[in-house]
Amino acid sequence: MRKLRLHVVIVLLGACPAHSQEAPPPQPAKPSNAVRPAIRWTQFDYTCEGGTKLTVYLHNETAKVRYRGTTYLMTQTQSADGNRYSDGKVVWWGKGNGGFLAEDAADGSGKVIVRDCQLDQPLNASRATAGSVTGTIAYLQRIALPPNAIILVQLQEISRADAPSKTIAQEKITLGDRQVPVPFELKFEPTKIDAQHSYVVSARIVVDDKLRFLSDKAYPVLTRDNPSHVEIILKPAEADAQK
Repeated sequence: MRKLRLHVVIVLLGACPAHSQEAPPPQPAKPSNAVRPAIRWTQFDYTCEGGTKLTVYLHNETAKVRYRGTTYLMTQTQSADGNRYSDGKVVWWGKGNGGFLAEDAADGSGKVIVRDCQLDQPLNASRATAGSVTGTIAYLQRIALPPNAIILVQLQEISRADAPSKTIAQEKITLGDRQVPVPFELKFEPTKIDAQHSYVVSARIVVDDKLRFLSDKAYPVLTRDNPSHVEIILKPAEADAQK
């Protein structure tokens, strides 16, 4: 009788879940605390034909165009004139202070959705109207350059990643008896500046046709709330840096 009771106890214990060899169920993954930085869009408000409103938001080569409750997400496409953005069906074509929205057609015959759009705040009524970019050129190394050193400063448009930069203005400065920092002024025709485009200043120093110093980063100017005065710090050219 005792053996029978013991046998029953063993069977029950063997069936007890507390002795199960199964792995515990996986725990749900904890949500990540990482926060993506918000995209900074530059907003342009237009008044079009009939007083209708249109808004364009730009970020790098992407545009969001809002018109009559519809938002079109577009990417910049190749254009010989102005800023052209398309989603494959609709195109926004902006030039200077104006633009229009139309159906996208390869032969340019797409039906116009709204035309005669003009910026509520004209773009060229900004820093660009001064017609110049000013600043200084310097480097941190304790090196005196010879009087024949040449400083070349350039104002360039870099609106498209798949196209070469376009030089708007440049200044060539012979160092002479001066040493850094050296002031510069780049004068340009204001009508050449489109505030929907991006512009930077770069510089380099050449001695006897050999590159000695150069800017290793772009210095944005004029448009997209960038200044018209920059202080450029040059870095040694690669050959000099390895000495």
